[in-house]
Amino acid sequence: MNRSLAPTLGDSPVQKHRVLAANDLQWIDGMLTTLGNPTTYINQDGLDFLSITEARVAPWAFTGLPTTHPNEVIVMREHLHFLAFTEDAAFDQFREAPHTETLLINLGIAVIRGRVPFLSEAKLTNFLDFWKGLFFPVTKAQVHFLATSAGDLPAQARLLYINRRAVQSYTPA
Repeated sequence: MNRSLAPTLGDSPVQKHRVLAANDLQWIDGMLTTLGNPTTYINQDGLDFLSITEARVAPWAFTGLPTTHPNEVIVMREHLHFLAFTEDAAFDQFREAPHTETLLINLGIAVIRGRVPFLSEAKLTNFLDFWKGLFFPVTKAQVHFLATSAGDLPAQARLLYINRRAVQSYTPA
């Protein structure tokens, strides 16, 4: 069952998308409610927290804490390393840039390989200066986690957003 809701004319712009979110302490699998396009929503100014419902929360194995299933978990947007949309509905609303490059992006918890947009006259050294917002998209992402977890984590995502502040380094792939 596709749980994503794509608005039609006259419907509410509220959408639900299955996501995988990861920060320093845990990963969360659940439903993110957005107001309109998910790319625009997660990058809007003044949005400090995201609500993920129907959640499954698993700490990284080094914490020793069990997996939980809260009805809702509120996460600080700024502290997320990445947010992956796991269903086609979010990807269908995404407009890929005409010029992309494949990069290896190193985060504190994972190394991600995927296609990154290079807008306007962007080059490898400054492509993030051209992307407005906290999260930049990565398509055809392969995720290599640097820690084990209490559950199985997806190794691929068709559409993933990386927090630019979580990037430790990157290189052409």
